[in-house]
Amino acid sequence: MYAVFEKEITDGNTTYALWRSAGKPDVGYPRAENDKYYLYAHLNGRLLPLCLTEWSLIDRCGYDAAVTNLYGSKEARQEHFDLLRQSDGGSGIAAALEAERVEIERCGNEPARQTAYIRKLLEGHVSAYLSSKEDGGKSFPDFIGALVMNELPKCVELSAVHKSLRAKEREEFVAREAAKAKEHADSVNNELEQTVLSTLQIIKSGGVVENQKVVYYETPNCGKSCSLINFLMRRYNVEVPLRTQGWIEGMLTKVKVENGRCLGTSFLRSKKGRGSQSFYRYMDELISIINGKPSEVEQ
Repeated sequence: MYAVFEKEITDGNTTYALWRSAGKPDVGYPRAENDKYYLYAHLNGRLLPLCLTEWSLIDRCGYDAAVTNLYGSKEARQEHFDLLRQSDGGSGIAAALEAERVEIERCGNEPARQTAYIRKLLEGHVSAYLSSKEDGGKSFPDFIGALVMNELPKCVELSAVHKSLRAKEREEFVAREAAKAKEHADSVNNELEQTVLSTLQIIKSGGVVENQKVVYYETPNCGKSCSLINFLMRRYNVEVPLRTQGWIEGMLTKVKVENGRCLGTSFLRSKKGRGSQSFYRYMDELISIINGKPSEVEQ
């Protein structure tokens, strides 16, 4: 990228040359004129991103010092502002914040403070890189730390190892989750089959079928639910109109079966609502198929 030199800072021992992009501002809504661009430190022939604007750098370097100078401690600052809120409706808060900002700017602009802050920031990256170097790429190989140590080629090697290990972990995780999903789906489907078997026995010998809600899995990650009667209609290829399917799903609660026929139903009644007049026809067809008899509904 095209870069513009901003300034050089030092504490007498360490020196950093700070740069920024020459293109459009990095920050869409800056808090000040010096809050538009992220800073880079020139180190070992490269520009190292600090992820800070100059405004942020000043704020982070100056805040603690300003609090100590103005109030003595963060607790004392809190007490001071609590008193301001209680007096004159908090009218003095704006002036106190302005004075605080001035002190933050004064302290935060000191080159030695900025240098110390950046050095500590980079030490954290170096520590992360050295940890990765020590464990052979198991932990994240920090490229900023590697640049500080002037060991970018080694970091590239560690990064390849790290990516390979993470890919293997992801594959193992996906396999475990797939196995769990299949186990759960098989368990639910087996439970449903037991329900179906007991329901078929009721239909064959006669009795009352509870139109309970059932869950089934077409694939381990595709669970669906419907009423038991609708499930049996679909399994045995009984073509039921959508309107009747909706009634079965939402209203039908019980079906009475005797001598191979549907003799009665129980259902939820809506206002002025009636039971499905065509349901018996489709239920009888289902019963005939289950009993292995020719359907008698088409006469």
